Amino acid sequence: MRLVRSSVPAKDLNPNRWNAVADHLRANKGGLGDLGGGNHFLDAIAPYDDGPLYFLIHTGSRNESGHVDALIDQPDQFDWKFNQVVQWAANNRAEIHERLERIFGKTDLVLDLPHNTYEQLSDGGVIIRKGSVRLIPGDLCVLPSHMSGDVVLIKAGIRIGEILNSMSHGTGRKMSRSDCKPFADAYDFTVLRNSILIPAGVEDTSLRTEGPFAYRDLDECLELIKDYVEVVVRFGVVGYMGHLG
Repeated sequence: MRLVRSSVPAKDLNPNRWNAVADHLRANKGGLGDLGGGNHFLDAIAPYDDGPLYFLIHTGSRNESGHVDALIDQPDQFDWKFNQVVQWAANNRAEIHERLERIFGKTDLVLDLPHNTYEQLSDGGVIIRKGSVRLIPGDLCVLPSHMSGDVVLIKAGIRIGEILNSMSHGTGRKMSRSDCKPFADAYDFTVLRNSILIPAGVEDTSLRTEGPFAYRDLDECLELIKDYVEVVVRFGVVGYMGHLG
């Protein structure tokens, strides 16, 4: 996840700018700056307590397990390859960030955190984090919900160590992609498009497995983790970009 703060008011997000960003990312397909598919996205978000537009970039590491599984008995090669995959993901987020700035101007980096990592412990053990980030007390993390749901910037509290200094990078799915079909058939994507800006060329059919119905509620999740983090800023999603094709 990479969160950046712009100097642009939320009202200045418009279809021309959002479509221009989408065109930049489509041009990067297969290389750095490719947004990817699945649940990867670029969100434009606005704080509820007023302020400029923020952008949240979520991309993965291109099937990191597929690159390292065969190296499980070769520790040195495993470490090297895993670090290479994590670095590729960081470079990819940075490239998307750069393309974003071409349209919206200079932004300030708030945080950039990988969510597929491993940590070697002093006792010889290892913590493998898949879909979660490493936090120590005082660290910031971002927790999104779904394409039209709220996003929160959270700060780790003193008890974060009780859960292995780990925090999810999102609320997570509540149903598998295969179970989404009946919900997608009944879902009104027109209402969704009227509430958030989605770039041209993103068809309803491509969003069927990623609709709001597929993900857990943010406030329910915040209740579960209230002893470990505090909410710093709450945002509403005003623009979504994903499944660019």
